[in-house]
Amino acid sequence: MSKPNVHGLPQHLRKDEAGYFLDYFVQDGGVKKRKRERLGLIPLAQARKILAQHTLTMAEQKYLGDSRPKITFTEAADGFLNYSRSRKKSFKQDGFYVNNLKRFFGDKPLESLNLDMVEMYLNWRKTEGNKHYKPLTNTSLNRDLACLKTLVRRALLNRQIDRNPVEGLKLYKETSRSRTLTQEEYQRLLDCCPPHFRPIVLLAYYTGMRKGEIFGLTWERVDFHNGVIILEAEDTKTQEKREIPLDESLKEILKRVPRTVGCPYVFNHRGNKLSQARTGFRNACLKSGLDDFHFHDLRHCAITNMRKAGVPDTVIMSISGHKTNAVFRRYDKIDRTDRLGALEKVRVFNDTRMTPQATVVKSFVG
Repeated sequence: MSKPNVHGLPQHLRKDEAGYFLDYFVQDGGVKKRKRERLGLIPLAQARKILAQHTLTMAEQKYLGDSRPKITFTEAADGFLNYSRSRKKSFKQDGFYVNNLKRFFGDKPLESLNLDMVEMYLNWRKTEGNKHYKPLTNTSLNRDLACLKTLVRRALLNRQIDRNPVEGLKLYKETSRSRTLTQEEYQRLLDCCPPHFRPIVLLAYYTGMRKGEIFGLTWERVDFHNGVIILEAEDTKTQEKREIPLDESLKEILKRVPRTVGCPYVFNHRGNKLSQARTGFRNACLKSGLDDFHFHDLRHCAITNMRKAGVPDTVIMSISGHKTNAVFRRYDKIDRTDRLGALEKVRVFNDTRMTPQATVVKSFVG
């Protein structure tokens, strides 16, 4: 490279045997990098004009025009997965969503995405991109979209793109599940469960613990003396420590669970941690005549029953581990009994605030 001003040129404009070029520095991900933009064998006046047009951009240490390296969707997706692997317990789920997105967007420049392309992806996801050929729900599609939005935001934070190419992307409207059990249905389910699975169902039904929290429960987390299960941050989905209360009935049930020598897990299969229990639970549901009931619905039952029993929302959330009221409301189901009970409470309230004169009129009309 020629020495500064060797040809009497202004700052950032240089010349060699190949012609004029711009020589400046840019900030890329917090790292200062040298950048050269070739102008070629052009007249000096034209080179000065080009320099004047880009002086402000160079002073701000930015890339000129479209010369900035364009990150591909695959590169951005892999970077997001590295973040997910180190930070999130839902890494495997993120991997599933990202793989779907990579199959469609591939090596397209991330900044080239737009809302129409996302709609094309959604149509593809419902057809060719649906391996199970089962109609995808709005909830399933929203998980893909949420992952895409997070991936793009991550690229923005890393300064890999200058704008959000899918800004304004809206999720589908979801219909949350509202399946809970009556007391009679719950008893039928419990009667049809295999003996070793009943304590699992009882714990989920009364405490609202997640399946992963129950299956990963170890004896050291169970404090019989204080009547609590202490879940550490690494045990929970939200990565926050919390306590699950145990009444005398649940303590007795857990005490009767046989312990496997050398195995730390409360519920295990031949000394190994439980990972799936779909078959046993599904068979119990079929035998008890319960349609469209999932294990996770037991969590809905627990939260709804606590609310019906008069437990304050803040206390329920501390037990269930919900961090926001919006998500908590999806689990707290208002049913016909609640609505009928509301009128009864209003009637009692009105009766108690009636004036003596109104009471006389009511008696006369009656």
